Amino acid sequence: MNRFLLLLAALGLSATAPAQTPRTAVVATYAYAKYDRAAALQPLADRLAAELGQPVTVRLLESPRALAQALREGTVDVAVTNTFVYLAVRAQPRLQAAAVFEVPAATLDAYRGVLLARRDGKAADLAALKRNAGALRYAQVIPGSTSGGLVQDLFLAAQGLDRAGFGSVKYAGTHDAALASLADGSADLAALADAPWQALHKQGGGTDLVALWRSPPIPPGPVVCRDDGQLPCARVAALLQSLEADSAALQGLVKAWSEAAGATRLVPVQAAPYDALTAGFADPAAGRAALEKLL
Repeated sequence: MNRFLLLLAALGLSATAPAQTPRTAVVATYAYAKYDRAAALQPLADRLAAELGQPVTVRLLESPRALAQALREGTVDVAVTNTFVYLAVRAQPRLQAAAVFEVPAATLDAYRGVLLARRDGKAADLAALKRNAGALRYAQVIPGSTSGGLVQDLFLAAQGLDRAGFGSVKYAGTHDAALASLADGSADLAALADAPWQALHKQGGGTDLVALWRSPPIPPGPVVCRDDGQLPCARVAALLQSLEADSAALQGLVKAWSEAAGATRLVPVQAAPYDALTAGFADPAAGRAALEKLL
């Protein structure tokens, strides 16, 4: 046996199990029915691979919540988030906000959430909503949608209402479908992005609906990087912030995120716009607690 070990040593081999090969770096986001986001991420993955000199693969998670969990678990190295995902993970010490879309003022102003109800229904105003909450059917977009659920739930929490206290909560799948659920009578209350609601108004529709609340502009979710992952975050941030407006990597992202419409570059991330999302609470600690509960 000793002679065998000596032979291994002479050959530069080890008697122990071989070290595991590091996994391929992963760039990820979450699926959304309106866009092919796997295709949208591929040019960015290719650019990272070319400039950082290592393989990079694309991964598509089924929901924003699943993406947040993957980031926490360390199975994703770089992720294009939405605001919900970023709020869910930004306190994680190993995650860094690398860059965010610099969007035109008109795009930022349009990226809001609304809370709608039937004008003749059980939630025709906030007083009725509070009074009848236990009997209301509440429609949202998908689990983890920022403009189609999170900002509305934060607003409701500031009014003393917990989404768990509604009669039912369903996920319509898209913002348009959430709006349609009010029209077809399958929901009494709906959370969705402002854009479909404004589009319906321009067409002369929606006269039977009432907006109970409209959010302030929502900052888009940033690209985040895990600093103990497979990619060097400082170089990832520098690459993202140097992407040319006409590059396939940036154009792919802009076309697959409506909240990024008109963006021509990615810039460093500022904390204040995200902090403002809990500003509706008189007590900042209560706002943080409500956000943690929702996340």
